[in-house]
Amino acid sequence: MDKFPESVIDMMSAGGSTVTCLPVQLGDDGAADNGHSIIENWQSAIFFRLGGAESQKDIQLLKNAQAAFSVGMETDIIEHENATVVMLRLQVFTQTDNPLIGEVLLTPGGAETHYEILGLLSEQQELTWFFSDQQYHMIHQQKQPLSQDWRDEFLALRSEAFKRDSLIRLAGKYSAQTAFAEIVSHYGLR
Repeated sequence: MDKFPESVIDMMSAGGSTVTCLPVQLGDDGAADNGHSIIENWQSAIFFRLGGAESQKDIQLLKNAQAAFSVGMETDIIEHENATVVMLRLQVFTQTDNPLIGEVLLTPGGAETHYEILGLLSEQQELTWFFSDQQYHMIHQQKQPLSQDWRDEFLALRSEAFKRDSLIRLAGKYSAQTAFAEIVSHYGLR
């Protein structure tokens, strides 16, 4: 059974995250590269890790899926005094009345990778979603087309965050880590 790429596992483990968006190279089969396939262009992709008793039904539904699930995405900018944080709120409708929900927080002014993620999302035609169990074994994968409106939204988010962070830097207050830590301190699992 395929696992998430080691770099994704390391990043998710280090940060304690259960959902993230990262730049990856997808193979010709659409799988995230583990060093075993022909590589195409870089793309941003979503990685969901499920675990615990509260996710068992979702895990079974994802493992047995024969088609893609409906997904939703909302974006927002959190204007912290020390940095701009871009939020991607993700919903996967494995269960109509109780979707999987995850939020990805990006500090494009502080992390080059986060800036790159938004740039890639503003250019790519589709978004690949990967799902794993608690041990990072892949249980489902699907693609979602990205319309021009969505690509424009990601570009606008990156641009707005960059402009705002430039002003914060001029004031000598910039600290992506401070903003990120304060926002994350308000999060909990469902």
